[in-house]
Amino acid sequence: QWLEDFKAKYGEEDYAQQFINQVEEALASYKKEIGSGMINVEIDKFIAARRADGSILEYGLKYELEQMTNGLKSGVPTDDRYVDDYLKKMTGLNSRLAQWLEDFKAKYGSESYAQDTIVQVENALAEYKTFMKEKMTKVNIDKHVIAKRAEGSILEYSLNWHLDKIKNGVKEGIPKDSRYVDEFLNMMKTQSGLLIQWLEDFKAKYGEEEYALQFIIQVEEALASYKKEIGSGLLKVEIDKFIDARRADGSILEYGLNYELEQMVNGLKSGVPTDDRYVDDYLKKMTGLNSRLAQWLEDFKAKYGNESCAQDTIVQVENALNEYRTFMKEKMTKVNIDKHVIAKRAEGSILEYSLNWHLDKLNNGIKSGIPKDSRHVDEYLTMMKTQSSLLIQWLEDFKAKYGDVDYAQQFINQVEEALTHYKKDIGSALINVEIDKFIDARRADGSILEYGLKYELEQMINGLKSGVPTDDRYVDDYLKKMTGLNSRLSQWIEEFKSKYGAEAHALSTIEQVENTLVDYRKFMKEKMGKVNIDKHVNAKRAEGSILEYSLKWHLEKINNGVKSGIPKDSRHVDDYLNMMKTQSSLLIQWLEDFKAKYGEDEYAQQFIIQVEEALASYKKEIGSGMINVEIDKFIAARRADGSILEYGLKYELEQMTSGLKSGVPTDDRYVDDYLKKMTGLNSRLSQWIEEFKSKYGAEAHALSTIEQVENTLVDYRKFMKEKMGKV
Repeated sequence: QWLEDFKAKYGEEDYAQQFINQVEEALASYKKEIGSGMINVEIDKFIAARRADGSILEYGLKYELEQMTNGLKSGVPTDDRYVDDYLKKMTGLNSRLAQWLEDFKAKYGSESYAQDTIVQVENALAEYKTFMKEKMTKVNIDKHVIAKRAEGSILEYSLNWHLDKIKNGVKEGIPKDSRYVDEFLNMMKTQSGLLIQWLEDFKAKYGEEEYALQFIIQVEEALASYKKEIGSGLLKVEIDKFIDARRADGSILEYGLNYELEQMVNGLKSGVPTDDRYVDDYLKKMTGLNSRLAQWLEDFKAKYGNESCAQDTIVQVENALNEYRTFMKEKMTKVNIDKHVIAKRAEGSILEYSLNWHLDKLNNGIKSGIPKDSRHVDEYLTMMKTQSSLLIQWLEDFKAKYGDVDYAQQFINQVEEALTHYKKDIGSALINVEIDKFIDARRADGSILEYGLKYELEQMINGLKSGVPTDDRYVDDYLKKMTGLNSRLSQWIEEFKSKYGAEAHALSTIEQVENTLVDYRKFMKEKMGKVNIDKHVNAKRAEGSILEYSLKWHLEKINNGVKSGIPKDSRHVDDYLNMMKTQSSLLIQWLEDFKAKYGEDEYAQQFIIQVEEALASYKKEIGSGMINVEIDKFIAARRADGSILEYGLKYELEQMTSGLKSGVPTDDRYVDDYLKKMTGLNSRLSQWIEEFKSKYGAEAHALSTIEQVENTLVDYRKFMKEKMGKV
């Protein structure tokens, strides 16, 4: 352990090699002269150890191996009373020896002295496995074959008992007396089911054993005989019972299949009643029969669809259901269409009254045309829109249901012709009336415009003609009014275009409004640019500006500061530098904002140039001097000023240089204090120079200081490597 630690710390030092060599030679000698003999003693003790010594073996390895060898030689007792005890003993020996060997190999598996013992135990365990496979498999198979359910078997009694039971049933055959058929079939199904389960389990355990094949063959032959002689008869009985079953027996059919089929066939032959009073009852009955027979057939096919004796029944029912579908399509479609055409809303129709009523209403409206008396126009248009909308909805639903039926085409044609006439003769006029109403609408009518489009457009055009007031007192009210008009007209035209943008009657209005809005944007760009720029330049913070006062005030402040220069009296330097930094920062922010808003405006360029010139002059005349002052302050700063250095850089460097010159004390009592002091100086100076370089590393005024500190730290590292290594 000591050697590993020593190498990690001083492994590359020449002076340390003498100590490394001494330890390695001592360890090599120990391993050569003592190690192997000690291992052999340990191995012998492990082999001889008993349970009292902590071994898993009761009396040591030799005893347990003899017990295993003797047990394999004697073999399984012929007297069944002693078989279980024998197996228990041999299994225990095998388990303990296997665990012992695993532990032994983990500890001594690579030792040559242990190999004979490992081979001896492995051979004994291999013989045990071979013995158990050859001798014990027959015993286990015989026990499995005669086992009963009480002993954990799937079978109630022994295999022979159940084989006799099913074979005797096959010989006797299905009873001729129907009273005993169910009992016989249930017994045979139970026996075959048990034997199938037993056989699956037996094959999984002993399917590859030659001795087991005789029992597998017996069971498979018995099941094959059962399937051949009884299975088909049993299946036919089941199918007949399923066909005859009534609802009381659990069937979906009330009185069995034959009755329901007769009802269906008779209903198809008689056809739909001519008397409308009986049509609904007839349809209800036929729909119910169809539903029940379809469900019954689906269940029947799922159970017996692959059985040949079920095919006639399947064909019979499928034919009846196909006839029903054909009948319903041919005979009932006309009935349903007629009902759909005359249906009212109270009967589930989309239309309020019959189709003919609504067609007459729309066609009469088309003939009469739009009323000349304007008082009745709204009422007329609302009525016509309602009728056309209802007929469009009804037609979509009707086509979806009966669009492919020839009989339905006459009604589809009637509705489509009426809607075509409506669109041609009334639709365009209706749209034009709507457009005119939308244009004239006021806020009281739901419009975004207070007094309609005409009034708002006049207000906008007059405002553009009059221009911005020359009296500043009225400029804000003017701008507020014009901005509001622009906002409302922009929203109005968007909504108008979304509703009527494709209509010819709306195009002149769209053009008029859009031209007015274009004129407004041009006006605001040309006339209002100068007004806004002047307001921005004169604005104070209280009016939302970045600057505390006007731009002019701040420019004079920074320009005067540049002229006066950094104060010679050091007491005023900090205040001066803070003021100049504040002014430059405010002007930089203001300039970025101003350029983003008015950077492309020619009138704005004069103000941009003034600010940029002031900032350039500040950077040239004051910036570098200010940085130098900051650097000197950082160098002189003590811990009380927030520095990591206790008394400033000069003091700490002198302490470090003096320590390196004096060297490590010759008196061991002072070495620890010396090292503690030098390590602390190195740590603080290293942190300080990192921070100094991150702030001022690119400044020329800082380079000599950086060089001085870094050279001192390099000297420290060399000193520690050369002088301190031996210590």
